[in-house]
Amino acid sequence: MKKFALIAAVLTLGAAAVFADAKGTEIMTKVHDVKKPSYTKSQALMQLVSKKGEIEENRGFIEYGKNEPKAYNGKDITSVVLDFKMPASYAGTRFLQIEGGPNEQKFIRLATDPNPRRVNSSEGSKSFLSTDATYDDLEKREVEEDNQTYLRDEEKNGYKCSVVENVPVDPKSSQYSKRIVWVDLNTYYPIYTELYDKKGDLCKVLTMDKIINVKGYNIPTVNEYKNVQTGHSTKMIIQKVLVDEDAAVNDNVFTQNFLKNAK
Repeated sequence: MKKFALIAAVLTLGAAAVFADAKGTEIMTKVHDVKKPSYTKSQALMQLVSKKGEIEENRGFIEYGKNEPKAYNGKDITSVVLDFKMPASYAGTRFLQIEGGPNEQKFIRLATDPNPRRVNSSEGSKSFLSTDATYDDLEKREVEEDNQTYLRDEEKNGYKCSVVENVPVDPKSSQYSKRIVWVDLNTYYPIYTELYDKKGDLCKVLTMDKIINVKGYNIPTVNEYKNVQTGHSTKMIIQKVLVDEDAAVNDNVFTQNFLKNAK
């Protein structure tokens, strides 16, 4: 009887683990599939903040976004351009990222060099323009790239959340050993994310402080990347955002030519 009870307990625990993984994957799939505008145009501010909480630099930029749902092998193609306007030392700096499809690429054009250069995959763990985010942090991970485990439900920063652990299927595919994500159950946006380095130590925290609704789309407007190991952080504030037809631009914006000439 004791042996039977032990076997039954093990089977029960195994079933719970499978259920937890399935639930975690379901939640992260909903995060991935959140409804997105065809176009976005945002006026934004980037703040570099010292360990003491002092603003070291303000950077103003325009962000252009384009989303093509299920345009390639059933997956979205998303394009983003950041066009920096201030301070003077950054004016003319532009960044292009295209995800999905056969032409995935990243290009950066610095104010000091009119010629855009490709950002190679080997540079993924490097800082993006001296911020606390890396180039890889700007990318969206596909659900199938990680093993998800549902951990619990709890309230975080005033949001009712599900907490999901994400571990890369291929450890080489990520600079992090795992991500623990608090997903708002109302919008299915990650409002808090812990990122752990290869040693298993917490290295960064991403906090989403504000989400607004624009024409039926939930848009995050205030978020912060904090390096908990250095205390330094980078804050992003969306000051104004347009969507769909109000934000539509010529597709030439999402090219190297625009990075070089802004037209």
